[in-house]
Parts: sequence; C-alpha cells; structure tokens
Amino acid sequence: MMPILLYIDPASTSALLYIIIAIGATLAFALRGFFYKVKNLILGKGFVNKNEFENIDIVFYSEGKQYWYVFSPIIKALEKKGKECVYLSSDQNDPGLEYKSDLLKTKYIGNLTMTSVYLNKLKAKFVVMTTPQLDVMMLRRSKKVDHYAHIVHAPIDVFTYRKFAFDYFDSVFCSGPHQIKGIRKLEEKRGTNKKLLLETGFTIYDVMLEDIKKLSKPNKEKPIVLVAPTWKEYSIINRFGINFFENLLKDNSYDIILRPHPQTYVSHPKLIAEIEEKYKNEPRITIDRNPLGTESMHKADLMISDLSGVFWDFAFLYSKPVLLLKTDFESIEGFEGSELDYQMWEMRERNRLGKQFDENDIENISVIVKDLINNPPLNKLEELKNSSVYNFGNAGEVAANQILEIISSINTNQTVVAK
Repeated sequence: MMPILLYIDPASTSALLYIIIAIGATLAFALRGFFYKVKNLILGKGFVNKNEFENIDIVFYSEGKQYWYVFSPIIKALEKKGKECVYLSSDQNDPGLEYKSDLLKTKYIGNLTMTSVYLNKLKAKFVVMTTPQLDVMMLRRSKKVDHYAHIVHAPIDVFTYRKFAFDYFDSVFCSGPHQIKGIRKLEEKRGTNKKLLLETGFTIYDVMLEDIKKLSKPNKEKPIVLVAPTWKEYSIINRFGINFFENLLKDNSYDIILRPHPQTYVSHPKLIAEIEEKYKNEPRITIDRNPLGTESMHKADLMISDLSGVFWDFAFLYSKPVLLLKTDFESIEGFEGSELDYQMWEMRERNRLGKQFDENDIENISVIVKDLINNPPLNKLEELKNSSVYNFGNAGEVAANQILEIISSINTNQTVVAK
C-alpha cells in the first residue's frame, strides 16, 4: 500500500495552531473560573456582596498603585460635588485604599484572577478603568454594568496599545485629539460600535502641577540626565540593556537618574534586576521608583526616552529638551498601530522636542548627551501643548462633569452624543 502524504501550507498550519491554542486557552480560563467559583461557594463568600455598594453609581477600578494619580483628581472633584463613589484596587499598597472621605468607599479585591471574578459579576451604572482590552483578556463585561469607560493614562497616540484595547468600552476619556482620530479610524476599519469619545485631558497633570508648586530649586553639583524608558519590547533597556548605561557613563560631567516604567518590574523583572544589581554601588546612577516622577523631572536637565509617554510630561511641564530613541513602530505586530495607515502623533511631533538617536549612536551616546545639555534647542512648546492636551491642569474637574452627564443620561434613558 502506498503511503498517503498530506501537505499543509504554512499559512494553514499557522491558522490551525492558532485555533488549537485559542481553544486550549479558553478551556484553561473556563476551568480556572470554575475552580474559583467552587472555592468561593465552599468558603461561603460568593462573588460579590449584592448590597456591598448599593445605590453608588460610580465605580473606579485600579490595577495598581501608580494609577491612583489618574483617578484622584476626578474622585476629589466628584467629592466636592457631593457625589459618592467606589474605588476598587488589585494592589494592597494602592494609596487610594487609604484615602479618607465619607464619600469614597474603597476595597482591595485581590490578585488579577480574583479581580476578574469580582469585576465580571459587578453591579454598577458606571465603571471606569485604565485597564485596556475589556472583553478581550480576563476582564469581561458584567451584564449588570450599564456603562464601561476607559481613561487614558498617557498623553500618547493609540498606536502603542495592544490590539482591541478600546473596542468594547462604551466611552474613552481622551487626553488629546490624536487619540480620538486613532480610535475613530479603528472603529471604521473593524466596523465596531461608535464609542463616546470625550475631550477630557490628562488628569495626572493636575496632580503634577500641584506638586511642582511645592518643589524648591534643586541642589546639585552637576547636570542630571533622566533615563525614562517605556516597559515594552522596543524600549531602551530591552533593546540595549546594560550596554546603554556603560556608554552613558563614559562622560563624568553629568549624573544619571534611571526611572523605569512601573510595568517593567512586572513584565521584565529579570532584566531590571540585573541593571539595578550592576549599578547599586555606582554613585552617579540613582534609581527612582516613586509613583510620580515629578521630583526627578524637576532635577533633570535632559531626558532620554523612547516611546514612553513620560517625555511629553517632561516637555509640557518643564520645557526641557528630550533625547529620543528612533523607533520603527510599524514593524511591531500585535499593536493597534499595525492597522493604522498614517504617521503616529509621537513620530510626527517628536522632532520638535530635541534630538533623536538610533542603535548606531549607542557607543557615542555620552557625546550626544553632553552636546544637547550644553546647547539646548529653543523649543516653542506652548502651542504644541495647547493643541495636543485638552483642559491642561483642569482635567479632573472636566472628567467629573462628563461622568455626571453620562450617569444622568443612563437615569433618563438618553444618549450622550459622541464627537
């Protein structure tokens, strides 16, 4: 008998593997969800206490302590209006859990798995979070929630978000017009529902501007270079690691502050641990792990970054020069930008902030840094800031009013008109 030879082309193989992996992941999540359900029932705890937050319309969910500064300006504005809210967090160290107010109920809801179980059964009129990919990853829409909102926590374009980041939210509180443009383009391309896109602004700036007013003139002997990369695959530390800092240390005319993105410690713990161990006794390098980078930015004369939104904070709040890693984002799959056919906002505007460098400049990075410190460009950032950030310094108040308008529309069965 002749053997039967079967051939499956690479594309079909890839599709078949994707289907098998997807089925396996779905079964795994289903079984894990069933396990926790049985566990909770055995312990007599249930998923959500139905009367726990009865008659409170607004729920904030935070996945980590760093996001308190996104939510706090809104919560405080709602507090002044006499509006009661709930603040849920997956981080026991979240300062929001310690915030004292008669109008704010707080609760720690456990790790990511327990959080998903809790939130997936939540009952509320309005839920807002910084967590993307609702109904894509572990956080699912609860049938008992009327409205889900996403609030951006960086003044960047939508290109660097993972795919389907906003698709299943009812509204997005945007910091600038570039985000509205990107989300609308993705809606058109995918045929998804048109969301309510709000001209809110960047609430963290409210907090940072207040902090800046309290800071005194920095006491330092040398200029300071602040290295503030993103945590994603294309970041400075992921691409170049310790080699980048070895070259940066070649010139001793300046000191260095490394401020890793908080997510770096979650997504790339081994890499950041190696860097911290290597330079723990290096007097010219300090590590900043504070929730806000206000103090480090106040001290710094120059920032080195990549596609992290923090360099916009540095430019808009302090009007100081930025040295940016050139990043070919178009080659990175799995992000929203892979489906957008125009130049991302960061790429289009970044030349107005200072200079750029690439992998060929790493060996001479100290020379580039020294030159930029000694010859800072005269940037006109006020116009760029005003055209790129809504309600600069007053976003919390604006967001609070927008939330109350949405709640009012839910109560009266009306529709808030999308822009």
